[in-house]
Amino acid sequence: MAPHPDLQFRPAVDADWPEIFAADARAFGIDAPRDDLVRANEKARIANDDVVVARDTALPGEPLVGQAMYYRLTMSVPGGRVAFPGLTWVSVAATHRRRGVLRELLTRLRAKWTDEHHPIAALWASEGTIYERFGFGPAMFTQDIRIESRQDLRIPAPKRPQVRYATVADFAELAPDIYDRWADVHPGVMLRDQLWWEDYLLDDRPAARPFTTQDRQYLLHPDGYATYHLDSTSPGLEAARIEEVVAVTDEAHTELWRILASLDLVSTTTGTLAVGDPLRFKLVDLRGVKVVDEYDTLWVAVLDVAGALTARTYASDVDVTLVVDDPIGTAGGSYRFRITGGAATVTEGGDGTDGEVSCDIAALGSLYFGGVDARSLAAASRVRAGSPELLAAFADVWRTSAHPATGIDF
Repeated sequence: MAPHPDLQFRPAVDADWPEIFAADARAFGIDAPRDDLVRANEKARIANDDVVVARDTALPGEPLVGQAMYYRLTMSVPGGRVAFPGLTWVSVAATHRRRGVLRELLTRLRAKWTDEHHPIAALWASEGTIYERFGFGPAMFTQDIRIESRQDLRIPAPKRPQVRYATVADFAELAPDIYDRWADVHPGVMLRDQLWWEDYLLDDRPAARPFTTQDRQYLLHPDGYATYHLDSTSPGLEAARIEEVVAVTDEAHTELWRILASLDLVSTTTGTLAVGDPLRFKLVDLRGVKVVDEYDTLWVAVLDVAGALTARTYASDVDVTLVVDDPIGTAGGSYRFRITGGAATVTEGGDGTDGEVSCDIAALGSLYFGGVDARSLAAASRVRAGSPELLAAFADVWRTSAHPATGIDF
């Protein structure tokens, strides 16, 4: 559907930002007003040229009725890192739905990403039925967990514990390096520059968090860190709400969770785990961690098949003709996808010696970080291979040495 001629689409200017903040709060139910520090930090991370706004010129005041923008981010992929646009702050006013506004916003941004030669784009989707039609596929998943009593770990505690509580200053100095090392281990982690770290610390100011929560607590290990809040909203004992656990090594993961799973005078401990996190298998009681919800996090769109597939390494070798259906972009076609020694070469035209595999572009995004098995997509008719053996070989190439994780919710 083409948008109405009264709708004007253009890059943002500084004068648009008060309405941009208001529209975002209205669309996503943000009930706490952003103060000047937060607004300045948000605006500093997104250039006006990376924002598309829609205004209705036929209405009084030409109100802003739609917006979409992106962060310029860098993400870890198996064997390296890749710069990508992180789509965010996407909304259409309730008064202007089903008028082609969303499609026009994203079409303009995708054209800009193509001009800038980005191999992939990504977003956190607010709804599960919108973004597949724009080429995005769910690539990573997480679990909300609940621990209702103190839990012991199978692995004996070390004689000299290496976990300590840290000050905000200690955390600000040491955490960024640990986080970057963590990104080298887990694919899918978005790197944080100084503005992102400032935003993380700003988020713990008393004015920016619920009044029932205490100051953020910081646990540091030489190879990891964890942060959490104590919250007094629960009747009786306080609840611990874990924000982040970053562990470069299995040992750091174990020792951080040894503390987090057995906090004193806490009624419940809640947090999130990436699917594939080994915590439950480290506990004496496997059922000590209850999964209360599981949901998608990062969605990935492959914009350039050759650029995306050659940007990462692979677990095994294969030589296939990969046929990609891309009804909304320009990435569709037939490719020879050849992996030798874990490195890929991709050429147009096909002629792979192992056979043919086909998929839609959103399914290729789902496969990209190893968080979705090609056999699951094949069962849903999203991936098709010439034989079960070829499907198994194709599924194996995406396997990663560590489960994917994200790190930034944008």
